[in-house]
Amino acid sequence: MSYDFLGSAYFNTTYEELFLSLDSIKKQTLKPNKVVLVIDGPLSFDLKNLLFNFENILNIEILELEKNYGLGLALRKGTELCSSEYVLRFDTDDFNHPMRAAKQIKFMIDGNYDLSSSWIYEFLDSHENILNIKKLPLSKKNIRYMLPFRNPFNHPSICFKLLSIRNLEGGYRNIPYYEDYDLWIRAIYSGLNYANLKDILVGMKSENIIQRRRGFKKILCELKLFQTFWENSYLGFALFVPSFICRSLVRLLPLKFLQVFYKVILRNKI
Repeated sequence: MSYDFLGSAYFNTTYEELFLSLDSIKKQTLKPNKVVLVIDGPLSFDLKNLLFNFENILNIEILELEKNYGLGLALRKGTELCSSEYVLRFDTDDFNHPMRAAKQIKFMIDGNYDLSSSWIYEFLDSHENILNIKKLPLSKKNIRYMLPFRNPFNHPSICFKLLSIRNLEGGYRNIPYYEDYDLWIRAIYSGLNYANLKDILVGMKSENIIQRRRGFKKILCELKLFQTFWENSYLGFALFVPSFICRSLVRLLPLKFLQVFYKVILRNKI
């Protein structure tokens, strides 16, 4: 049951966030073969000082990029350094439950899945300050049904078979904000096996998360998914068009209205 953790840090990553994330990986009951950490351009803190805390505890392989290339290309380069059968994604400001790896790897093996994620919760400041739970469909049928309307996987809790994702044109591509959605569209329509795990295995920091999902920039970036759907499924493309229009209108709402929309429609109370 060999697996690697894969994550990327950039200039907005803080010392405290990355420490919390790596500390939660350190406490996994099923230990990783290694942690691949891509440094996507200069950081605002001394990385060596932070890594000293995990010396001789975690096998951390660092890839430092000379400038910020964006998450998609950073993960693509990081995937090239992974060597285990399975890869668990982690965001450098999130918290991984100690049983995450053990439960998710077992789930992947038992179901012979190429791709999975789990339910997650959102928190503010402390990972113990739980705000909402983000639930997603569990079955292959329902995940495929959701795909044209919304990303059916929680990206902070993704687990995939390394070879299966590498076979998809190398995996992640440079599509800002939607590098994961783009990859899952290609994965699902290529015939891979997938499902979601009902357990809540990751805490996602939600500070300013709604603010980051507003505006014309997000809309313009999402336009690139039209080509991904067109190249993989004409039906998916047709269903994506109205959902894109609806999401674009929502992204232009005032922040207060958007906060209510996310809380009432897209999230579940604890």
